[in-house]
Parts: sequence; structure tokens; C-alpha cells
Amino acid sequence: VALLAAVPPAAYADLMVVGNDQKVVFDAEGNRKFVAPGKDTISIVDISNREAPKILVSFPLMTSIFGPPTNLAITPDERLAIVANSVNWVQDGAAWKPAPDTKLYVFNLKSSPPSHIATVEVGKQPSGLAINRAGDLALVANRNDKSVSVLSIQGNEVKLIDTVPMGDEVASVAITPDGKRALATKFPAHKIALLENQLPRRPQAEA
Repeated sequence: VALLAAVPPAAYADLMVVGNDQKVVFDAEGNRKFVAPGKDTISIVDISNREAPKILVSFPLMTSIFGPPTNLAITPDERLAIVANSVNWVQDGAAWKPAPDTKLYVFNLKSSPPSHIATVEVGKQPSGLAINRAGDLALVANRNDKSVSVLSIQGNEVKLIDTVPMGDEVASVAITPDGKRALATKFPAHKIALLENQLPRRPQAEA
């Protein structure tokens, strides 16, 4: 079982989103095995009482140990939770193996109980995401697609508005506090790509 958690800023830190991957297991010797899918969940947890966290609701949705912890996020106003599922599970003969997925789940945290309200298609193998401080824009790094997806957030609607090609595999992305720039990690290339000024925009520099 793998627990993947994202906690919002301290001022709003009373909810947490957790992804539970039941497809990747380890035997007594510590060897990793892939087993059949169908038991994954994404849980919304009330952590207002730190000594007694409470699961509010769990959704039977596929989630992945590949991609954490930056594939889960909560908007600054704690209205929405967004979870990227990095890989799908496909059968390989009698065994199972991961393959790139394209799904981004959106949850309404203000409903009672919280609800799964949308699934957005982004690039292949979304592995890291970031939400700006204004809470109106999200970026998603797509490993297999070698791109960054740009999404607008308006109320409860999360919508794909652009895709920025990066040329190399990107593993994660972060937005600066002023919202004018973003940094994307090009993991195999050992580089950082800079997305500057008005997002979306093509990378302006690398380091």
C-alpha cells in the first residue's frame, strides 16, 4: 500500500488528499511485484484534529505510486483537490505492467461529502502538478508526452487550455510565488526549463 498526500498551505491545513496504490506490492524480501488492478482508492481526509485524522470519503479510482508526492494538490481556497494518475495498468500475458495514463481527477471539497466532479485528459504520464497562489491556473508535467499541460481553474471547472512542448521528459513543475514564472525539471537531461511571464508560454531559458 502506498500513501500519497498533499497538504494545502497552513492557513487552510484541515484537509488532505491521499492516493492508495494497491497494485504495487512488496514481498517479505522487499522485492517489488505488480498485481491486478481494481482496489485503488483516493481518499479525502479531515486532519483538523491532528491526533485523530478522519477519512471523509474514498473514491474507487486508479492512482499510482509512480508520480508522488507532486501529483496531488489542493487549491489555495481549499475548494478543489486535483490528482494526476501517472500510469494505467495493462495486462502483459499473465502479468501486469504500467503504461502511461492521461487522467487528471478533480474533486469538490466543499460538497458534503466531497465529490469527484470531473476527469480531465492531459498529456501522457502526468507526474507532477502545481497550482498558482491565485488558484486560477495549474501546470502538469507529462513525462511520456515531454510536455507541460496548462489548465485554467474557474470556480469548480478545471479546463485544459494549452500544452507546452518541452523537448525532453519532464518530471515535475513549480510556479513562483508571483505567478509570473514556472520551473520544470527535465529529469533525464539534468536540466531545469524556465517558463516565463504570461503563462502559457514556451520555455525561455534553460539551466
